[in-house]
Amino acid sequence: MKRGTKLLILLAVLAVVGLGAWLAARYTAQLEAEEESAGVAVLSIDTETVTALGWTYDGETVSLACADGQWSYADSDACPIDQSYPQNMVDTLAEVLAQETIAEPEDLASYGLDDPQCTVTLTADGTDYELLIGDETVLGGQLYLSTGDGSVYLVDTSLLDAFAYGLYDIIQMEEIPAIEDVSALTIDGETRTMEIRCQEDSGLAYSDDYVWFLAEGGDWLALDTDLTESLVEAVTGLTWQSCVSYDASEEDLASYGLDTPAVTAAVTYTVTEEDEDGESQSRTETFTLEIGDYSSESCYARIAGSGMVYLIDAAVSDSLLYTAYDDLRPDEVLAMDWDTVTSIDVAVDGQTYTVTREVSTVTDEEGEESQKVTYLLDGAEVEFRDLLDDLNAMASTGSAVGLTPERSAQISFTFHRNTETFPQVELVFYQYDSSNCLVSLDGEVVLLAAREDVEAVVEATAALIPEA
Repeated sequence: MKRGTKLLILLAVLAVVGLGAWLAARYTAQLEAEEESAGVAVLSIDTETVTALGWTYDGETVSLACADGQWSYADSDACPIDQSYPQNMVDTLAEVLAQETIAEPEDLASYGLDDPQCTVTLTADGTDYELLIGDETVLGGQLYLSTGDGSVYLVDTSLLDAFAYGLYDIIQMEEIPAIEDVSALTIDGETRTMEIRCQEDSGLAYSDDYVWFLAEGGDWLALDTDLTESLVEAVTGLTWQSCVSYDASEEDLASYGLDTPAVTAAVTYTVTEEDEDGESQSRTETFTLEIGDYSSESCYARIAGSGMVYLIDAAVSDSLLYTAYDDLRPDEVLAMDWDTVTSIDVAVDGQTYTVTREVSTVTDEEGEESQKVTYLLDGAEVEFRDLLDDLNAMASTGSAVGLTPERSAQISFTFHRNTETFPQVELVFYQYDSSNCLVSLDGEVVLLAAREDVEAVVEATAALIPEA
């Protein structure tokens, strides 16, 4: 091999070796930079060995103990602890990294460590630790930390975030059951009791659209479905704002107004579950809520019989205390199922006319059968369906409770039906003032209707009944 060729090969080998050394040095420097960026561990513990945890924050000291993986309040076994909080705290302490170290601090007060924001104590694997968390750095994003070894460390603010809680922030609040299939709501106040029940296909009202009823002197009064379900949801959709006592004494209950609650609401509902054989089993449960005094825009409440007291939205108390029948009364003028109507007596301008409803089966060109509904007046077909739909669509303009008709009826309808209950329903409109008419349903005046809407019905009726 020529001498020049050997030299070239030697140079190539040296280049490869040099490149490898440069890459190795660069990789080592990169690792060192990453380690420096990640920070130096000032605390590293095995979280499985932690038996005690405490912290002082915002003037409150909380001490917890851990046994068999369960955290408890050191001062009282009656205090239920949300396990996610201490677990997150311990996980945060598993490895505390410092981005920077001040080896010889002159004055701890300069770092807020003479009066720390938070003091954390910890026992892990039989060793006790204490961490002092001081001020935030001027540029923000880091906190000064002392572990008692004489140095001050700069750590991430997430360390303080994990401990910025008081005892009542980490209490495990009672679970409000997922309530569906409600059958009853009973509201007991100081001056009244309301018993509301869901009774589908009950025959308690002329319309099956009404499924909620209020017990009143042996009768059942139909209620508006949406309004009633909104009232029920005040209880079933309840959320606790915060806990104020985990084991209230009789004296405590009195201070919250819960020794004699202002209102008690009991919701009865059905729970359906599958048994071991896959068969559905149903049982009836009752959730009872007691509400006491107001506290600003909240009020005190508890589950009946519980020692835990909470704050809830004051609007819940307002709804249960002050909602009355008039607030839940249906506001539609009529909710008739026309399939139940066989004939209609219409009285207008001193005359009464009877319109009959006939149903026949017709077959189209393709042999498909369908039902045809025809309205007849004196044997002649009249286009009465649109008028009836207008009656069902008529909205109320307000309550007329306490008002009595003092003027003559403008128009009345008597609906004859093929039902066992409410075989006859009477709807009457009375003149009242320049804007409204009184509406009477089966002899009870409860609503107002816009006069222009009533006049439109009168005019439409007159167009269909020439004699009117």
